[in-house]
Amino acid sequence: MIEVEEREGVRLRAEDVEDLAVMAALLQDGRVALREMAYDPEERRFIAAFIRYRRELQDDPTSCAGLTEIGVALRFDCIAQVKHRNLDPDDLERQLTLLTIATEPGERQLFHIDLVFEGGPEIQLRTDCIDVLLEDFGKPRPCRVSPCDHFANEFGLGAKA
Repeated sequence: MIEVEEREGVRLRAEDVEDLAVMAALLQDGRVALREMAYDPEERRFIAAFIRYRRELQDDPTSCAGLTEIGVALRFDCIAQVKHRNLDPDDLERQLTLLTIATEPGERQLFHIDLVFEGGPEIQLRTDCIDVLLEDFGKPRPCRVSPCDHFANEFGLGAKA
């Protein structure tokens, strides 16, 4: 049995583009089902529950040996509008893998925060401020599917442990 090191979970707040870049790094390759995302226009809040890799605990971030994963809640406040591209909003079981969180200036002092997923899907959040909370939840566990497994399957190679 693999022992999983339990440490206090990560909890971060982003208030600018640089803070969002740190969150993007922590969430890279994170997995989320479409059903695990919601937008509440009255609260102006977008939330998503990802499974992220705990690379910050790895001695060698290029290795998947001993890599663990954990649930993470991502909450965006002050969201005026949500757009999507290459997504069927009725396909709630669709699994997405996050590549990055990108930002760009929008119209009339709005920011566009883009959640960019593998294979082309994107979710764009339009906001007049950056107010984001990332918080781990649940217990860490050995990876069910590691990034090494994903790339091995994608390119027909053996997984690199």
